[in-house]
Parts: sequence; structure tokens; C-alpha cells
Amino acid sequence: ERISAFVVRERDFTGSASHELRTPITVITGAIELLEQGDLSAEDVKALDRIRRATAEMKSTIEMFLCIAREADDGQYGERFLVAPLVDRAVEQQRYLLNGKGVDVEVHVESHATPVVQGHPQAFLIAVTNLVRNAFEHTPAGQGPITVRIRERDLLVTNGCGGDGGGGSSPEGAPASNGYGLGLGIVQRVCERNGWDFSLQV
Repeated sequence: ERISAFVVRERDFTGSASHELRTPITVITGAIELLEQGDLSAEDVKALDRIRRATAEMKSTIEMFLCIAREADDGQYGERFLVAPLVDRAVEQQRYLLNGKGVDVEVHVESHATPVVQGHPQAFLIAVTNLVRNAFEHTPAGQGPITVRIRERDLLVTNGCGGDGGGGSSPEGAPASNGYGLGLGIVQRVCERNGWDFSLQV
């Protein structure tokens, strides 16, 4: 009974937190859309772009933590989905981080590979987005290319200063941050929740 009550409390808290966190994001997004309808200078447009990107990242982070905190199975953890479309989406969403760096991004799909993963598709997108963002942020200007290699049974993200890999065996005590920010710790948690392997090589 105590365990059942705990699960109910956790579920209620997650639902309330989800509403409270998403509401201000919705308000900010609506305000951005209203501002876009006015006459804006070039500087105003740049500032609005920064606000839009920051809001999108905040929304992604909120979804990420809620996904990790949600213990109840929402029915999506057993889904089967294609890998490549979500990888392409993650790369395009984070491409702005390379503006002015002169770094190329190469996405390679292994010949005849159409990998399908079983798990939570949003969790997979969260993990890949964090790997891509980490590689983009930690690649100095002119040091490229960054490669994203999709193979039948694994995904490898590599940049000029090291690599972030998905696939293979997770090392004992995989890093929660190690100077690479919160993202890799989140990737590890998401992979553990879905039964995927994650490893990092520096």
C-alpha cells in the first residue's frame, strides 16, 4: 500500500510539475509569435532568434527531466521506430551552434542499413540531441568534420576533440559530466531506462 501510494504521489507530482513548467514556455512562445508580427530591426530579429532558441532548449530540457522522472510506463517504451529520421532532426535542430565555426557535419548511413530501435522514441531523440549538442559545442572553430555514423546496431557521434558513442558496452561508472556538461549524464540515464548501451571515449 505504501509503494502504491508513493507511485501515485510521484505520478501526481510529475503531472503538476509538467503543467507548471510548460505553462511559462507556452506564454513565452506566444509572445515571440506576437513580436514577430511587428516591424523589427535586424538587431531585434537576432535577439528574437536567440530567445526562440533558448526557449526551445528550455522546453527540451524540461521534457528531458520529466521523461527521466516519469516512472510509470506511458506505453511508449516498447515502440519500434526508425533511427535515421530522429538523428536528422537532432542534427538540424542543433546546427545553429556551429554558426561561424566553419565546421562541417557529415551524416553517414551504413550501406543498406535501416536500423530500427525498440524503446521510447522521445527518449531516443533526447539522447541523440544531447550527443549532437555536446559535439557541436565542444568542437573549436575550424576543427572538423563532426561525423554522425548510423549503423545497423549502433550510432557513433565523433568530433575533432574526441568522441561520444552510442553502442558497445557502457563503461563502469560512465561519466555524469566530466567537464562535458549535464547532457552526457542525461544520455546515460535515458539509455539505462530503455535498455540501450552507452559508452564515451575521450
